[in-house]
Amino acid sequence: MPSQPLPERPITVSPRLACQLGLEGATLVAILADYAFHQPARIRNGYRWYRLTQEQAGHLMPFWNGQDIQRITQTLRSQGLLLLASAPFAASGELKFAFNQKVDENQSPAPVKQDVPMVAASPIAAHWSPGSEITARLAEHNIPDAFIRELVPEFVTYWRERGDSQRSWGAKFQSFCVRRWRQYEDRRAREQKMQAAQTPLPEQWQPDDHVLKQLSQEGIPMAYINDCASRFRLYYRETGAVMSSWAMTFYAWVKRDWEEKQTPFLPNRKPVAMSNDWRPAEHSVEYLKKMEVDDQFIEDCVPEFIHKWIEQGSYRNNWGDLFCQHVGTQWNFLRQGITPTKVATLITDQWQPSPECVELLQNQCEMPGEFIQSQLPEFVLYWRNRSEPRHSWDSIYIRHLKYIWARQNQLGSNANGNALTPHERQQASDRPSSTRDASLAARLTDRSWAY
Repeated sequence: MPSQPLPERPITVSPRLACQLGLEGATLVAILADYAFHQPARIRNGYRWYRLTQEQAGHLMPFWNGQDIQRITQTLRSQGLLLLASAPFAASGELKFAFNQKVDENQSPAPVKQDVPMVAASPIAAHWSPGSEITARLAEHNIPDAFIRELVPEFVTYWRERGDSQRSWGAKFQSFCVRRWRQYEDRRAREQKMQAAQTPLPEQWQPDDHVLKQLSQEGIPMAYINDCASRFRLYYRETGAVMSSWAMTFYAWVKRDWEEKQTPFLPNRKPVAMSNDWRPAEHSVEYLKKMEVDDQFIEDCVPEFIHKWIEQGSYRNNWGDLFCQHVGTQWNFLRQGITPTKVATLITDQWQPSPECVELLQNQCEMPGEFIQSQLPEFVLYWRNRSEPRHSWDSIYIRHLKYIWARQNQLGSNANGNALTPHERQQASDRPSSTRDASLAARLTDRSWAY
């Protein structure tokens, strides 16, 4: 039976609602509220449900097409103002909706004047939990219930400490949960890939020439290295352990064994604190180069490594070993987690770093998320203006942020490696920072945009 034509009526839009939802959202809410007043409703699950056909929508909203109506209704749904029980409007040609206001199920379904909902922002409650509609949406992404429940305390604690207010905490939690689930899946896939690359020690394994040469250059006798190789093979064949790089494992084994033999009580290896002028020894750099680590990548890791250990205030006697482990971990993560494209491409206005890139910067480089996002607009603008294609924008962004982060952190310590006092930090920030105030050497060696 064809739908009855609807009389044309003026649309009354609340200015306050337009400020909260936007003009499009407030207009659609006003149209649906007026339509609901003249149509019978079906009360189900404590809500009044209405049905709007495509023909009726075309008469009431001739200034929008099906895609526009679908987009606006989905936005209102994410804001917690509308409930939808139909397929996307552009595909189904109908809109089954209800305002997010509970009613008495024993109440008559006769037309009732609908008050235009006003969504007020409010802080999150101490015992907040996602409703059944939010969990149903998350189930569409194949997210387990246990994973969702584990995120609720963290979500509530974070937003209660910040004290922010939101119109729909359900929509906020949905986007947070989906993002965390994708990061979890990416991390699990990467771990599975790394585990697949790990192999047990071959029966006739021998250290390669690069490792032997490096150990010899560090003053370790070849006879001692061969003796370690026999014990190394026996130990790892018995334990059945798996590794992704047996050469690096053997290098660490021999060097640690030799240092313990040479300095059993560490008389000449007193632990010392990290300092701002620390540099890795030449043999450490050579070893990393033998492992095919990029020279510039090694150099960029130095300020970050110094800042990390100055902040912790530790005393060590093996800073070189720690630096090799630090660089090796980040290099493997970068090489396995971020794959360059075969064809170089230009950066786009909407470019965003991949989840693997963000995870490396947060977990390995210990950069806060706010810092990572704050550098993005300037980075995109710079490379858009240069119009130069690159094979991996993630790698370019990582190296740029590592340099900026290290340069900023150098302002956080004084020459003795101690944290700056508020007065010293103010003096550092008051110094001129224009190009004219910088020395010629500083300008010639500035690599902040040379990636």
